[in-house]
Amino acid sequence: MLKINKTRQTTAEFFVIEDKQERLVKTTVINTDNDAVSTVYETLHEPELYAKHRRDMRKHEQELRELRYKIEDEILAELEAEETEQVS
Repeated sequence: MLKINKTRQTTAEFFVIEDKQERLVKTTVINTDNDAVSTVYETLHEPELYAKHRRDMRKHEQELRELRYKIEDEILAELEAEETEQVS
């Protein structure tokens, strides 16, 4: 018997331009398991830059949150399709 567990990992890096240099402010890693449950890990590299650019950071965090929900919904749709096939 073969059993396959699909998982998905999304890595996001948040950058700002400071003194004409690209600076990594924050990294977020999202692991989504085969039941569409996500675990989020965040590392804040530059708290001062995050505070200074908070408005933009929050906008991008929201975009990432929407992507996470989209991935979870895709997995749920796949699970529902598999259940429907098994019943047929």
